[in-house]
Amino acid sequence: MNPGIEIKKEKISLQKMAFLIIGISLSLFHIYTSFFGALPSYQHRIIHLIFSMVLVPLCYDLFKVKNKIMKYIPTIIIIAAMATIGIYAYSIANDMWKQSGTMSSFDMVLATILTVTLLFFTWRLVGAAMPIIAIICILYAILGPKLPQGIAHRGYSWARITELLFKGTNGIFGTPLGVSSIYVSIFIIFAGILESSGAGDVFIRLTQSLLGGFRGGPAKVAVVASSLFGTISGSAVANVVGTGTFTIPLMKRSGFKAEFSGAVETAASSGGQLMPPVMGAAAFIMADYIGSYQQVVISAIIPAILFYIALFIMIDLESLKNNLHGQSKEELPNFKEEFKKGWLLLLPLCLLVFLLVGIRYSAQKSAFFSIIFLIIIMLVYPGKRRSFLEVLKLMAESSKGMISVALTTGTAGIIVGILMLTGIGYKLSSLLIALSGGHVILLLFLTMITSIILGMGMPTSAAYVLLATLIVPALEKLGVAKIAAHFFVFYFGIMANVTPPVAVAAYTAAGIAGGDAMKTGFTAWKLSLAGFLMPFMFCLNPVLLGTGKLSEIIIAVITALIGSFGLATAVQRYFKGNLSWIKTIIVFIGSICLVIPGTLTDIAGLLCLSFIYGIQFLNSKKEQKVV
Repeated sequence: MNPGIEIKKEKISLQKMAFLIIGISLSLFHIYTSFFGALPSYQHRIIHLIFSMVLVPLCYDLFKVKNKIMKYIPTIIIIAAMATIGIYAYSIANDMWKQSGTMSSFDMVLATILTVTLLFFTWRLVGAAMPIIAIICILYAILGPKLPQGIAHRGYSWARITELLFKGTNGIFGTPLGVSSIYVSIFIIFAGILESSGAGDVFIRLTQSLLGGFRGGPAKVAVVASSLFGTISGSAVANVVGTGTFTIPLMKRSGFKAEFSGAVETAASSGGQLMPPVMGAAAFIMADYIGSYQQVVISAIIPAILFYIALFIMIDLESLKNNLHGQSKEELPNFKEEFKKGWLLLLPLCLLVFLLVGIRYSAQKSAFFSIIFLIIIMLVYPGKRRSFLEVLKLMAESSKGMISVALTTGTAGIIVGILMLTGIGYKLSSLLIALSGGHVILLLFLTMITSIILGMGMPTSAAYVLLATLIVPALEKLGVAKIAAHFFVFYFGIMANVTPPVAVAAYTAAGIAGGDAMKTGFTAWKLSLAGFLMPFMFCLNPVLLGTGKLSEIIIAVITALIGSFGLATAVQRYFKGNLSWIKTIIVFIGSICLVIPGTLTDIAGLLCLSFIYGIQFLNSKKEQKVV
C-alpha cells in the first residue's frame, strides 16, 4: 500500500455504518454466488468492482481535507458517482449487443469518470507503476498513426476506447476482474475470517512448540509458520507483518543478525504465494488460463516444497556456522496444550484442501463450505465464541482485502484490452522471439528480467496478467509447456518481492528487525535462490510440476531434494567447514544439474557433490584428529 495513505482512525458512526453495510453486502454476495452460481459475467463484475470502489473512500483518507464538514464531500460525491455508474451499467447489460459501435455522450461521460477514478484509486492504494502503464496504453491507442513505423497503427477515437473499456468484457470488466470477482474474492473472505479467528496464532505457536528448541529454532519457526500463513494469505507483505512481528524478535534474541532475521522472514513470506491451496490472486488468474485450479494447485506442490526445504537447510547451516541454539524448554509453548486449544480452527483449512484436491470440488464451492464450517466453529467454539454480529463485522473487515485486488485487476483489464485492440501484444511477442534468436534459454532470461521489473512496481497478480498476455505466447511458440510457461512468469513476479533495489517485503521486514534494508533484501535474495532457479528447471522439463509418469516424478523429486541441499551449502559456503570459492562453484553447478530432470545431469550432479563433500568429510576428520 502507498505509505502516503493512512487508514482512517476516527470515523463518524454514519460512515462506519455505511462501511459495515456495504462490506457485509459485498461479502454475502460473493458467498452466495460461490455456491448458487455467478450472475452473467458483466453484471457480476459490475457489482464486484463498484462495491469495492465505494469502499475506498470509506476505508482510506485519500484527500486529507482538514475541515470536518468538507472532509466528507468528496466521499459522498464518489459514492454517488459510483452508484450511478453501477446502476446504469447493470441496467443496460442485457441490451449492450444492440448498441455495439455506439456511445452516447452520457455513456462516454460515465466511462471516463469510471476510468479516471479507477486509475486514481489504484495509483493511491497500490502504487504508480500500473496506472502509468495503463495511461501509456491509452495514449498509444489514441496516437497510433503518429508513431514510428513498426509500432504505429490506425488509431482509435475516445468513443471507441471508452466503449471497449466500459461496455462488454474486453476492458475494465475483462477476464482479470472476472477472476477476481468469482475466485479470488471468496478466498479473500475465507482468509480474512480465518486469520481473525486466531488461526494464524495457532500456526505460529504449534510450529514454535515443535521446532523452537532445535538449532536455529526461531528461524525455522519463521519458515514453517510463514509457509502455513501463506496458505491463507496471498500477500508477501501481509505475511511479513502477520508472522514477522513475532518471529523476527525471536530470531534476534537467539543470536541471528537483524538483516538475516528480516531476510528469513522475507524469503519465507514471499514463498507463501507459492504454497497451495490459496496462493494469492495470480494463481486464480492462472487457473482461468490453464482451465483448472486443481491443476495449478497440484503443479505448485513440488516446487513450493523444494523452495522451503532449501530455505530450511540454509538456516540450519547458518545456525551451525555461528553455533546458534534454539529456545529453552521454559520458553516453548506446550504442543499438546496449544493443539488442544486451537485444533478446531485448523479444520476449515484442512476441509478446504480435502475438497479442492481430495474430491476435486470447484474452487468456489470448496471455499463456500470452508467458510460456512468456519463460521459455525466461531459461533460455537468454547473460549473464543463470537456473536453473530461479530461474525458479520469480520465479513465486512474481510471485504477490505478485495479492494486492492479489484482495483489492480480492473486496471489490468484496461491494459490488456488496449493491447489486444491495437495488436501490440502480438507484435511484442514476436519481437521477444526475434531478440532471443529462437533460443529458449535466452527468452527465459529476458522474461525473468521483465517479470522482476514489473513485479517490483505492481502486485504479483497484475504483473502476471501482463506477462501472461505478452510473453507466455512467445514461450509456448518455442516449445515450453503451457503450464510451465505460466508458472515461470508467476514465480518471477513473486521473486520481485526479494529482489533489490525494490523489494517491498524485504523493506517491511527490515523495518521490524531494525536492520539495513538493502542488506536485508540482498540476503533474502540469496536465501530465495531456489525460487530463481526452479522456474528454469521446470520449463526445460516440466516433470517437477507433476506432469509425466509417477516413476519419473519420484526420481525428479529425489534428485531435486539432493540438489536443494547442495544449493543451500553453496549459498552458505559451508559443509563440514567453510567452502572455498572453487568448491562452492562446483557444488553450485552440481546442484543445478541435480535439479534438472535427466539421467546424465543427475549423474554429473551427484559426482560433483560427492567429490566436494568427500573432501570436506576427510578434512573435518583430519581436524578432529589434530584436536
